[in-house]
Amino acid sequence: MITPAVKTLVELGSNRRLAALYYRKRTASKELPRRLVEPYNFTQGHEDVMVRCYQIEPDEGWRFFLLHKIDHVTDAGAVFNPRRQIRLDTRELDLTYEERPFWPPELQAYRDLVSDALADGKVTKEERLEIEAYAMNSGISLQQLRFAHASIFHRCLGAIIEDGEVDAEERLQLSFLNRVLHALGWSVTDG
Repeated sequence: MITPAVKTLVELGSNRRLAALYYRKRTASKELPRRLVEPYNFTQGHEDVMVRCYQIEPDEGWRFFLLHKIDHVTDAGAVFNPRRQIRLDTRELDLTYEERPFWPPELQAYRDLVSDALADGKVTKEERLEIEAYAMNSGISLQQLRFAHASIFHRCLGAIIEDGEVDAEERLQLSFLNRVLHALGWSVTDG
């Protein structure tokens, strides 16, 4: 089922209007920070869908947001000039996720924590320590951690290369992603 938030993102992006996106940053947090974004495209995974946006506020840069963590979206009242082609087609989205034995609940929660931290374009020491403690206390194996990190990197890379170009900002985004995943225990460039 396409949610009202997704419908609003599609409508705003299609009309080149800035979106005020309210995102549940932590699994249990009630805080809904407002993010001013330009919506560009979706990236489908086995267990979720992410939307790639260019964030204007609070910090500027390319970001990925898990759809299931978006509380609501409103029109921010301004237009934007697209940086990339806008591809917000919901016809190919599958929001009815199959049960996957390799995505147990504790691994999904870990993936959400990592994705939340990455959504800011910076990872604080507190976030890193929280993620590391969760991984240790939940019993996630090194192989599962590698799988989660590879999955996140794969999805982000796929969304970046969708338009046939990788600019300097996107190279920085990939470098940041790789550094964070490495600091959390494994990145795609690790042996």
